[in-house]
Amino acid sequence: MRRVVDDEEQVDQLVSAARAYWGDSAGDTGCVVAEAFDEDVRAVVRTVMVAKAVCGLLSARLVVLTDPRWRPLAEAFGAAADLGPPDALVTSRIDPGVRTDIPVVHVHGTGSLQAYALFPGETPVSFGEELPGRVAEFFERQIWPNREAIRPSAERTAWRAKEGYQVRTDTERRQLRLYGCSRLRLDPGRPTITVFGHMPGRDTELFQETERYAATEESANWLFLDRLRSGLLSPNILWSMTDVAVTFGGSDLPAYGVPVIQAGWSEGAACGATHLARTPEELRDRLGEAVAVHGKAETILGLEQRERARLWLWLRRCGADVPTQVLPRWELGPDYPRALAVALRHAEPDGDPLFEAVRRMWERRDPVLTRFDFQDLAKTPLTPARSAR
Repeated sequence: MRRVVDDEEQVDQLVSAARAYWGDSAGDTGCVVAEAFDEDVRAVVRTVMVAKAVCGLLSARLVVLTDPRWRPLAEAFGAAADLGPPDALVTSRIDPGVRTDIPVVHVHGTGSLQAYALFPGETPVSFGEELPGRVAEFFERQIWPNREAIRPSAERTAWRAKEGYQVRTDTERRQLRLYGCSRLRLDPGRPTITVFGHMPGRDTELFQETERYAATEESANWLFLDRLRSGLLSPNILWSMTDVAVTFGGSDLPAYGVPVIQAGWSEGAACGATHLARTPEELRDRLGEAVAVHGKAETILGLEQRERARLWLWLRRCGADVPTQVLPRWELGPDYPRALAVALRHAEPDGDPLFEAVRRMWERRDPVLTRFDFQDLAKTPLTPARSAR
């Protein structure tokens, strides 16, 4: 993660603002540990602020584990020395072996403020193993039953999130598909399977199984994006010619009509938007079905899957992105330090939506931080005031 603060004067300004308005101690009943070893001040401050909110709920002291560069900033926020076993952990990075006998909050980058939480259950498991199932339970309980109320906002969110993929009609998609296949000398009569998102050292067995299957299945075109020359295809052409995507992380493609076989981990993996493949056997079955169905010019993407994908996209980018006056938006980049210093001096330490959102998540043991109270949607304006177009 790149640095946003390179000027020591900027660091001093942040320390001064934090010390003047945020340096008070929340209490002395135990401690909350914040792990903030990032080089980027945006991740550091978000982690510390969420930890301070948890401290307020537990009347606990704040302990920050961080690099020497950010130690003065942590102390300005009231961080104390290590006080022993923590009552909760707030971190910007999830280690597969992170302890789960205490509440763990994983703070994300991007947007305003995003975080996922795992509270201890009956059977201790890793954060990565447990979180997708907990998020899926939340999705089935709070999002899917309210899909009619959420749908207009979800459509608008999907429209705004398209970024480089801007195909508007099926005819346009077919034309781009033919052009892309011609450019890569692929048979347009065969389904095209695009593989992407694999990181070396992760999901190795599933990735190798994908390679083996692709080497023997000649009734489909296979694109491995990490082997294509950068810039060879625009997003419009690439995703128009992709009949099925195989990813090793999360993907929003089902929201735009492209089915996804997911062979890797993501927070929303179990929410029903993708075809999950957890083992090599499942992956082979999924790939075989995809090639057979799309070889008949049909699709493995169901209408419900597409709607679930749009609702999950909305939850991630809107419903679970908490607007706060304390923390500027991630996208400010180089302007972030100055905006943060101003916010720290003027935002209310006890009245910001950040603290209410953390309290709601904590008391209800929700796996995700939300901007809305989903138990009282009747009073919540989810529908945008203007058209998505």
